[in-house]
Amino acid sequence: MAIAFASATPASAAPGRSNSEGTVIFIHGYAWNGHHDCTDYFKKARTFFKNKHWDGNLYTYGYYRGNSNCSYNYKGSRNTSLNEIAKAFAQRIAKNYEANHRKVDIVAHSMGGLIVRTMLRHVALKGGKDGWPRRLYIEDVVTLGTPHDGTSWAEGCDGFRQCRQMEPGSDFIKTLGEGLYRSDMDTDWTLISSFDDGVVSEGSGVGANSQHKIQYRNLPNDDPATRDHNSLTKVDSGWHTARIKHSRWSGYAEHKAPLERARLAVYQHSAN
Repeated sequence: MAIAFASATPASAAPGRSNSEGTVIFIHGYAWNGHHDCTDYFKKARTFFKNKHWDGNLYTYGYYRGNSNCSYNYKGSRNTSLNEIAKAFAQRIAKNYEANHRKVDIVAHSMGGLIVRTMLRHVALKGGKDGWPRRLYIEDVVTLGTPHDGTSWAEGCDGFRQCRQMEPGSDFIKTLGEGLYRSDMDTDWTLISSFDDGVVSEGSGVGANSQHKIQYRNLPNDDPATRDHNSLTKVDSGWHTARIKHSRWSGYAEHKAPLERARLAVYQHSAN
């Protein structure tokens, strides 16, 4: 059953940044078959957060009419522009959170990260115009296997608009560029990719100018086609070979699992 996003009594001032276990919204990626079950898609991630005693709400945002079990679902299709989905997402957050001076965190997988990027870009450039909210309060964003520079994988489904938008060199990708926009309360970005991702290259997965980047090698996976692409949303324990960039890239060493890194990123003021 779909769950409505909660509202709260309006506060007197915009929220400040802090280490906190607040509301997290998970947003899925492209659906090859045109639909997702949001509960199943993020089951491992949300269960992991709950098992770590996360106190805030853990919601899901979907955007295909055939989706099921999403906290909120915009009924689009694979031909719905990512800009249109981003606007609907922004309006939902503004209505239920910004209007009440509340902040949210976002964990986005694959194409979902492009939706978040274009949402914050349009709010920054067009806020208050053309149906875009005047402002949003997004404290932290984590992208998992997002094709920030596009993905050649999308050429295999370019009969659909969303795939064409994800192709390297598309007008959509060019417009996004390498910059990451921030909300009115500032936004801390963490980009996570894998060298063994069968859908999005390791470079594209961290291909924007974020404060924090993590690249894994050879995560446990059970899908020969996508390899680590889906593992980034499922591996929650153990130590794995990775390198981290804050000001510069570290050497490869053993680091915590992707979901633990994501949890820390949306909890802490930064993901250091």
